[in-house]
Amino acid sequence: MMQQNRGGPQKKYTLNLHNAAIDYIDRILSEVSGMKCLILDQETIGIISLIYSQSQILKKDVYLMEKIEAAASTKQKLQHMKAIFLIRPTQENQTLLLQEIRDKRFCEYYIFFTNTLSNFYIEQLAEADGSDLIKQLQEIFLDYYIVQPDTFTLNIPSTITLTKSVSQWNSKDDQLFQRILEGLSATIYSLRRIPMIRYQGSSEICAKLAQKLSQTMREEYEQSQSQFMLSNCLLLILDRREDPATLLLNQWTYQAMLHELIGIQNNRIDIRQGQKALNQAVNINKNDSDSEFVISSSLDDFFGENQYSNFGELAQNIKDFIDKVTQQKKETVQINSLEDMQKAVDKIPEIRKMSGNLSKHVALSCELSKLVEERQLLKVSKVEQDIVCNEAKSEHQRAVFQMLEDKNIQKYEKLKLVMLYALRYENCDKISKMKDVLRDLGMTNNNLNLINHLLDYSGKAKRQGDLFSDKNIFSKAQQKFKSVFKDVPNIYTQHQPYFLTILEQILTNKIKDNEFPATNLNYFRERPTEIIIFQVGGTSFEEVKEIGLLNKQPNQPSILLGGTYIHNSKTFLAEISQLAFGDNIDVVVDKSNPRNDNKFHKF
Repeated sequence: MMQQNRGGPQKKYTLNLHNAAIDYIDRILSEVSGMKCLILDQETIGIISLIYSQSQILKKDVYLMEKIEAAASTKQKLQHMKAIFLIRPTQENQTLLLQEIRDKRFCEYYIFFTNTLSNFYIEQLAEADGSDLIKQLQEIFLDYYIVQPDTFTLNIPSTITLTKSVSQWNSKDDQLFQRILEGLSATIYSLRRIPMIRYQGSSEICAKLAQKLSQTMREEYEQSQSQFMLSNCLLLILDRREDPATLLLNQWTYQAMLHELIGIQNNRIDIRQGQKALNQAVNINKNDSDSEFVISSSLDDFFGENQYSNFGELAQNIKDFIDKVTQQKKETVQINSLEDMQKAVDKIPEIRKMSGNLSKHVALSCELSKLVEERQLLKVSKVEQDIVCNEAKSEHQRAVFQMLEDKNIQKYEKLKLVMLYALRYENCDKISKMKDVLRDLGMTNNNLNLINHLLDYSGKAKRQGDLFSDKNIFSKAQQKFKSVFKDVPNIYTQHQPYFLTILEQILTNKIKDNEFPATNLNYFRERPTEIIIFQVGGTSFEEVKEIGLLNKQPNQPSILLGGTYIHNSKTFLAEISQLAFGDNIDVVVDKSNPRNDNKFHKF
C-alpha cells in the first residue's frame, strides 16, 4: 500500500477557499490517469457540487460516479477502472471502505479523506489490502461547503444543544462539537494558515472551540511547519446568540431576499417548494429538471454583479440589459414592470442566447416581487428596521399593535415583529398583550412559545455586547443622535449586523481582551491583514453581503466569513423551537442537504 500523506493545495492563496478547493479537485482527478470511477458520500457530493459541475468532472475521464453506500451494496466487478474515493472520515465510511477493499471491485484505489485519520485505521486498511491495490491514501482538507470565495458553511442546521453547559453535554453533543472542530480546522489548514485566535469570552462553546483549535493547530504545525504560514491572520469565533435580530429581519438585497423568501440550499433554489407563481413564470411543471436553479457568483456573472444590489437596483439592471439587446435587434419593447421584462425575454430569443442566466433572474425577480406585494413586506420591514435601529418604545408599541390588527399582514410576519420588540424591550408588560392578540388570531401555543424560547436563547442575560446600543447612557445618547441625523439612503436597509461593531474594534485596535480573549497561538498585537470570522449557530446572507462589500474596499484586510449554517428566519426559528424538546433533541450532524426549513414548526 502506498504510504499515507497529508496534502494541501500546491499554490498559496489569499483567503479564497474556492481557489484552494479547485486546486485540490484538479489534482485528484488529473493525477489519476485512465478510466475512473469517482465515489463520494452524501456530504462530499454537496461539497463538490458547489465548486465543480458534473460536466467538468466528466471531462477528467470520470466515466462513473457512485455514492459509497450504493457502491458497497453491489458486487459488480469493474476491473478495467480505477476508483477514486473522496469521503469524510466517518465511522460508517471507514467501515464501507474496508469492505470495498476486501471485495477488490476495481483494479486500483486512490483514496482521499477530507480530514485526518487515526493511525489505527490506516493499519486496518493496510491489513485489508493484501493485493496492494491501494496506490494512494491521502488526507486533504476539504471538509466544508464553499458558498462563494469569501463564504463557507458546515451545513449543520442546528447547534442548539451546544448552548447548554459543556458539563451537561451528552455523546451526541460531543459528536456535533467534533464535526464543528473538524470543519473549521480543515478550512484553516486548506488556507495554510496558523492564525491568532480570539473568541467571544461570554460563550462557553466559543471558548472550548478556540482552545481545542489552538491545541490541534499547534500539534499540526509542529509536525508540518513547511506546510503553513505564520502571518497576521486572525480567527474570530463568535456566538450567534450575540445577534439574533439580524436573522429575523426581512431582506432587500438580491441574494439575501432569495434566501429569506424562497430559500437557497447549496447555491440552489428549488422552486418546487410551493412557489406556484414562479412555476407559472418560467412555464415548467414540478417534475421538470429545470425547476432547480443554480445561484452562484462563480458560475453566473450577472448574479455576481448583482447579488448585493437592492431590489430596485436589480430591476433596473435587468431592464438596462434588455434595452441593450432590443436596441441591437431594433425591436421596440415597452418595459414598465417585471412582468414586461418576462414577456421581453420570451419574445426575443437573443436575450436568452446572450445571457442564458438572465431569464432565470427575471423569473426569480418576478416571484420576489409577488411575494413582497402579497405579504405587504414593505410595510412590515419599515417597522422592523425602526425597532432594531432606533429607541422609541411608545412609537414601536403603537406600530406593532397596528401591524397585529392589519388583516393583510401574515401571522408569521406578525410573530417576528413581536419577537424583535421583545428582544429590544425585554421586560415590557405590553409583550403579554401582544401574545394575547396573536393567540386571538389563531396562532398556536407552540409558535407563541417561540417568543420565550428566543429570549431564553439570546435575551439580554445571554448577550455580552450592546446589541441595541441601550446598555449605558452614552450608547443611548449616541443612538438618539444617529436617529436624528442619520444619513441612510434606504430605510429598508439601514440595519447593520452587530458583528460589524466587533470588526471595527479589531481594525481600530480597540478590542477588549476581557470580552474577546486570545489563545496563545501565534499571538500578535498588530492590525491583522487577514480575518476569518466564524459564527457558531450560523450566519446570514445579510452578514455575507457586509463582508463582500468590505472585501471590495481598498486597503482593508482580506476577510473570510463562515458559520455552522446559513440561516434565514424560518431555519433559525426552527432551531429555536428545539428548546421546547429539552434533552430529547435529535440533532442531524452528517447530512449535506437538510431541506428542513420547517422541521419542527410550520408557520
